[in-house]
Amino acid sequence: MLMPDPTIGVLWHCASLASCDYATLQTHGTLLHLTGVAVLPREGVPCRIDYQVAVTREWSPLSVSAVVTTPGQTREIHLASHGQGRWLLNDQHAPTLDGCTDIDLGWTPATNTIPIRRLDLSVGERATISTAWIRFPELDVVPNAQTYERLDIDRWRYLSGPYDFELVTDVPSGLVLAYGQDLWRAVALTTNESRGGNQAW
Repeated sequence: MLMPDPTIGVLWHCASLASCDYATLQTHGTLLHLTGVAVLPREGVPCRIDYQVAVTREWSPLSVSAVVTTPGQTREIHLASHGQGRWLLNDQHAPTLDGCTDIDLGWTPATNTIPIRRLDLSVGERATISTAWIRFPELDVVPNAQTYERLDIDRWRYLSGPYDFELVTDVPSGLVLAYGQDLWRAVALTTNESRGGNQAW
C-alpha cells in the first residue's frame, strides 16, 4: 500500500454546519498523525476543536486527543487503545467501546481516511467496522457500526444508521474531497511536492 507524502494539508468547509477545518497528515517515524483544528458553532456558541489522531503504518488507530474550547470553558477528551479493541477514555477503561477497531470524530471528515486506507477495498467490495464515535455536539463517546463500500477508484459509500453518503477521495492520501451532497468540501489540498502552492479541488 502506498504511503502518503510526509506532509499533506487540507482545508474543508461545510456550509450546513457553518464549519471550517484545517488538518494535516504527517509521518512521524513509525506512526502517522492526523492533526487538525475545526471552528464551528456548538449549541449556538463559538467553538474551536483542536484534535490529533495517531495511527500505525497499517492504519490502526492508537490514540485520540481533542480539546474543545468555547467561551469560558475548555473540555478535553482522550482515547487510547490498549490492544485487542480495548480503549481507555480519559485514562479509564471504557467497556462499552470493547471491540471497536476505529475512531470517528463527529465534527470532521478527517477520520474517514483511516478505515479507507486500512481496508484498501477493491471496487465493488464492502466492509463493516465498529468505531468509537465522539459525537458532536454531544461530545460523548459511543460504539457505532459503519459500512464502507468502494464504488470506484476515488468514490466510496458510507453507511451508518440513518446516514448514507457518497465520499469522493484523493486516491494517494485517502483524504475526503467531498462528503455527501451538502456536507464537507475540500477547498484546498497541498502536498510537500506542490512547491508551496495551494491546489484547489
